Order: sequence, then structure tokens, then C-alpha cells
Amino acid sequence: MNNEEPDEPFKDLPFSSKLLVIASLFIIIAAAIGVIAGGYFFGIKGLFSILGVTYESDKTLLFFILGCFGVGLIIEPFIKLFSMFVYHLTAMKKTAITRLVFYFIGNVITISIVDFFMDSIYIPDSLITVISAVMAFAELAFDDKPDQ
Repeated sequence: MNNEEPDEPFKDLPFSSKLLVIASLFIIIAAAIGVIAGGYFFGIKGLFSILGVTYESDKTLLFFILGCFGVGLIIEPFIKLFSMFVYHLTAMKKTAITRLVFYFIGNVITISIVDFFMDSIYIPDSLITVISAVMAFAELAFDDKPDQ
């Protein structure tokens, strides 16, 4: 004999149960976003510490990361469009190395723009190249598109 309660549709739950479900989902999503953002922040902080990048405070580093996200949202579509034209107009195949080059170019442009406008952080040009290469390899590793 089955003693399980039948599932009740969400719309039929009482208000207090709906509120509990919504609050629980919000807490789970906020925790996931916090873990991801914290991992990214401390990963960048560790990379900058290893490479010797100087910045005034953690707030400066946070603004740098947010600036990179913002500028990246603007730069990325142009890089994608440019790469589509290059693939279409030339005989170049879309391979891992070509995607790596385009990721690298986008990262260099993004980091250079943010570094130019932020006086409270100093990243030498050689380190911009290293950081862009590391980020390009990470993007390629997490890219879900196989080579065509």
C-alpha cells in the first residue's frame, strides 16, 4: 500500500506554503549566485596576487571585475560578429585555436579599456596579455561548442 501524499499543484497551496516555497527558492538561487560570484572574485584576487597586480582595495577589485563584465557585454557581440565575418569571408575553419585567438583579442580589449579608465588599479601591459591568455584558455575550456 502506498502511503505517499499526492502532489498538490502550486496554485492550490495555502498562501503561507506558497510564501515558504518562494522564499526557499530565492535563498537557494541567492546562495548559488553568491558562491559563483565569490569564487570568481577570489579567483581573480588570487591571480592578481600571484602576478603582482596592484590595486587600492577590495572595492577597487570588485569595480574592476564589474567593469570588465560591463565592457565585455558591449565588446563580445562585436568580436562574435567579426569572427563570423572572418569565418565566412575566408577559408579559415572554426577550430579551437581560432576561437582561442578571438577570445584572447576580446579579453585584451576589455581589460585594456577598464584598466585605462580605472586609476586605482595598475596592470602592466605584459600582465594584460598574460591575464587575457589565461581567461581565453578558461573560456575555451568551458565552451560548450565542439570544433566544426
